[in-house]
Amino acid sequence: MKYPSFIKVADRELGIAATNPSVRNLMLYVPVVIFILLAFIYIQGGLKKIPVAVYDQDHTKLSRTLIEFINSSQSMKVTYYLSSEDQVETFFLNHEEHAIFRIPHGMERDVMKGKNTTIQALTNSSNIIFGNILLREAYTITGTMSAGITIQKLVATGLTQHQAMNLAVPVIVSAKPLFNPIYNYLYYLVPGLMTVLLQMIVFFISTRSINSEYNRGSFGELVKVSNNSALNIIIGKSLVYFLFSIAIAMFIALVFMMFGIPFKDKAPEIITLFSVFILSNIALGQMLSATIDDEMLALDIAFFYNSPAFVFSGFTFPMFGMPFFDSLYAQFIPYTHFLYAFFKVYQIGAPFSYITPGVLILLLFMLVGFVTTFVALRIRIKQANFKPLTATA
Repeated sequence: MKYPSFIKVADRELGIAATNPSVRNLMLYVPVVIFILLAFIYIQGGLKKIPVAVYDQDHTKLSRTLIEFINSSQSMKVTYYLSSEDQVETFFLNHEEHAIFRIPHGMERDVMKGKNTTIQALTNSSNIIFGNILLREAYTITGTMSAGITIQKLVATGLTQHQAMNLAVPVIVSAKPLFNPIYNYLYYLVPGLMTVLLQMIVFFISTRSINSEYNRGSFGELVKVSNNSALNIIIGKSLVYFLFSIAIAMFIALVFMMFGIPFKDKAPEIITLFSVFILSNIALGQMLSATIDDEMLALDIAFFYNSPAFVFSGFTFPMFGMPFFDSLYAQFIPYTHFLYAFFKVYQIGAPFSYITPGVLILLLFMLVGFVTTFVALRIRIKQANFKPLTATA
């Protein structure tokens, strides 16, 4: 049976990929091992029972109640009690606790007299994740305790519990976090990390797909198999890496299910988005491979281009807070546009119309990459003067 030339190119590329250890490792072993390890790192979902210390200078019923409040918090646990002021200054240097709650002397007495009192929360904010969580919990606990004390005083004056509550807390905020209501790191970080690794794997493999033929001296054979067609070369090679990449994307879906990461039932949108994202990275990788003979130089450029994708995409820091040129550079990375659309689909369940702008930009990346690769291959085929054909003749 006579197969189309691009199928012959794909079959040949599949054989090369199967015998190339670097391709095999990147496409098969790296995703399986790394994706599962990433999911296990964040399997708890959030930080719970962060160790904190208490310096209780009051030693009263109220101070003990405050310590109970701290211990009952999901995010904190008192694991150390300071005994002197001197320890505070150097405490974080040799202790694992990430905060100190200093309860001042005379706190209960001042509260009973109707005076304000200050509880000092010293947080080790060298790690901003710990710092933010501990400050948020400190405000919540002291706010709850203050409201409770005020309500008790008002009830003592003869008001009902309901009246006292209305006076103590006249404005109530009804907070309803949507889409990731428990602020779960597993739900947020792992999908982002897996997809940025997918981009890098696809891009790096594609970056060696053509220039390796130059360096192995097998480009003439490739030209012969492709029937002297740059288009057949592009389609055949792209088909192999596209199918490999789709398999990785399916493994990402499997990780979602294995670790209970929730996602909206938007299969057509997710399949379309992943397909265009993968093809855009194949196209850009092949563009580098077709225009730069030196494999190591092409890989260096690919690494330089891809390595900031995770940070510049707005995943760890919003783009509106970045300097202009940084946010501008982010627009030239496919992952930026993919990630924005991906979160809209898998977390929010947005219809296709909401991700259309991102898909169109990814299609533009794909068009630029494939057209440049096509032109470069046509030039290269002409320069080769079809030597494989002459040799056979």
